[in-house]
Amino acid sequence: MAANPTSRRVQAAEQTRELILRAALERFTADGYAKATVNDIAKAAGVVVATVYTSVGGKPVLLEHLVRQGVQDADVTETLRKVAVATTGREVIDLIAAGTGSTYRRHRAVIELLLDTAASEPSARRLLAAANSSYRAAIGTVAARIATLGALADGVDEARATDVLWYLFGIWSWPRLLRDATWTADEAESWLRETAARTLLRP
Repeated sequence: MAANPTSRRVQAAEQTRELILRAALERFTADGYAKATVNDIAKAAGVVVATVYTSVGGKPVLLEHLVRQGVQDADVTETLRKVAVATTGREVIDLIAAGTGSTYRRHRAVIELLLDTAASEPSARRLLAAANSSYRAAIGTVAARIATLGALADGVDEARATDVLWYLFGIWSWPRLLRDATWTADEAESWLRETAARTLLRP
């Protein structure tokens, strides 16, 4: 049976869109967001400029789609699902350490692009604020799970736990250790995990 022409068109459009997004990330990373042009992106993707606009959009929209891929990462959802059924505070911290590290490594280029661009680009600043809001809400559910398990140390409440987890595992922590310092991924994950456990968990 022949393939449905509509399905083929949809598939081709999605492939073109992904090609453009990969090219956008490539050019934003190599040239910087401000210097990269839609023409550069179109050339890297092997399409005409009009196709970039009709398939995805201009530079702010391209950046938004790239950031959304990280925010909507299925592994983030899976980590939070595992946190929700974890039975010890230590298990929760192990999950968040491994999960945030893995997410950062998968989306490193986009995260670093967003952090570097937010200072000078209003659209990137808005995207960073939205990503931070979503990320902190997720961190809050992690702190709430540790509190529900009765695993927080004396003097540490849920709000304080959220602040500590945000400091250790928030959007800036992994870049500071893996880009700005000389730590390996394993070293960073181990230090963050053990620091969180010592600070937050009941002995």
